[in-house]
Amino acid sequence: MRKGLISAILILLLTGCSHEAMKLSSVPATAERGDSKYDYLLSEAIRLKYVGDPGQSIMLFEKCIEADKSRPVPYFELAQVYAATGEPEKALRYISNAANLDRNNYWYQLACGSLFVQYEKKDSALVYFQRALKADPQALEVNSILAGLYSEMGDIARADSLFVLLDKAGALDEQMFLVMISGLIEGKQYSAAEKRTVSLIQRFPGEFRYRALLASIYSDAGKGEKSDSIYARIIEEDPENAESQLLMMVNLFNKKDYGGAAAFVGSVIKSNSIDRERKVALINELASDSAFTESQGQALETDILALEAAYPDDEEVLSIRPGLYERQGKNDVAIIRYEEILKSVKPGYFLKERLILLYAEELEYDKLYALASGYATENNRSILGKVYFAVAAMELKKYDIADAELKKALILAGNDRGLKMQVLSMLGDLKYRTKDFEESYKYLEEALSIDPEDIMLLNNYAYFLAENDRDLTKALKMSEKAIAKEGENATYLDTYAWVLYKSGKYKEAYKVMLKIFITSKENDPEILEHMGYILKKLSKCEEAVDYWKMALAGDSSKNYLIKEIELCGGSKAE
Repeated sequence: MRKGLISAILILLLTGCSHEAMKLSSVPATAERGDSKYDYLLSEAIRLKYVGDPGQSIMLFEKCIEADKSRPVPYFELAQVYAATGEPEKALRYISNAANLDRNNYWYQLACGSLFVQYEKKDSALVYFQRALKADPQALEVNSILAGLYSEMGDIARADSLFVLLDKAGALDEQMFLVMISGLIEGKQYSAAEKRTVSLIQRFPGEFRYRALLASIYSDAGKGEKSDSIYARIIEEDPENAESQLLMMVNLFNKKDYGGAAAFVGSVIKSNSIDRERKVALINELASDSAFTESQGQALETDILALEAAYPDDEEVLSIRPGLYERQGKNDVAIIRYEEILKSVKPGYFLKERLILLYAEELEYDKLYALASGYATENNRSILGKVYFAVAAMELKKYDIADAELKKALILAGNDRGLKMQVLSMLGDLKYRTKDFEESYKYLEEALSIDPEDIMLLNNYAYFLAENDRDLTKALKMSEKAIAKEGENATYLDTYAWVLYKSGKYKEAYKVMLKIFITSKENDPEILEHMGYILKKLSKCEEAVDYWKMALAGDSSKNYLIKEIELCGGSKAE
């Protein structure tokens, strides 16, 4: 089935259709044989559970189990407690014990299956639902759950056989009908899906959404004329109906008739019958489609403005337009819009994060410092805020601040190995900048121990070692590892060439640098500077001077190159 907006039809129809996991508290407990001590412990444990003392109730339920391991009720009750306290492994273990101790108990099997579904363990859930069905073969509730599960798991034949059974029993409601049809479509059984949808339309002749579903089935089955005919009738019958317009728009969009689709968007946005969530989902879907935005970007921007007018204080709505500008590569316009919104929207955490990322991307470090410093304070659990505050501080040479923020970020990273590696790598960079080389290497080694294959880390560490003429053999191995994975990356090639240069392998370094300049018009001042030094070692002073002049033109802070140019027999750069 086609992806994207066509799924809007089934999503619209299937809202609230998924089978619900049964709440454990709704299962009646089975009466157990009398035992005054046991009964006292059990009743007291249940009382404590309901008055909100899970710790004490767990202790007493365990005592019940110690007294008699053959009774299912305490296991079942413990499963409830652990499910409520967010301990799924224990909850599943205890509910399984209860279900296995009383395999003929319909309610235990149903509750156990439902809990396994809740924790996305559907294969295990099937076992218990099938036991529940064995305990009560007429249980339509279990049949409907199994039908939905089989459908989700792609076992269309089993799902359909159960749906047919439910239909014959008169228990197939409108939502279940749609689940059944959805499964058939996913299984590309278009003929059966068509037949069932026609039956659904006969039941609900006034529901045009089901006619649109039939049209989409025809389209998937390659019957385009039939599909177009249905959509045409839908819009002809009620051209002002926003739901009809929305469905027609979806059809045109899927046919890549972007101009036709765009013609309906404005009416849908202005309609009072389409709720805010669907409008936002529609606009977000369109804004994320590069082909649509390239063709209809101006019209879409007008529609977004209309949505903003309808929801002037809605942060999610206000974020759509600058997000569109970002996807269109208009970072400068996106920045202006985010800044405008943040004058009135508070606290605007999402908007601030987007703006922080844009400032960093555009190298606007003064603005980044001002925004990230405030954000890191007001949202002090945000690792993003602290990391980018540190980035800005590093670039502005406020190294003490950068150090403090990165150490806070390291705490927030916790056990997330990826985040921890990134922060350690940044600390290594910071310490290198402050010429605390031993600390720098210590942090980089720790980062490397977390992920010895991270290309950027390997490259940076190799470069730092080369710059200080430290452990060049190790630096060479790390650099070779990086370019083995990204052999066209100019930065990584430059590092490799620089390690070779520092190792006295000037001809090899020159060959590597040529790869950079043959494949691209490289103008990075650092790379240009390195090429100059390599050429000088090869007694090509005239060429070296040309590269140094270009490096100076790109970065005037490299004024030490003026002396190199003079020593090489060249005049100062203009």
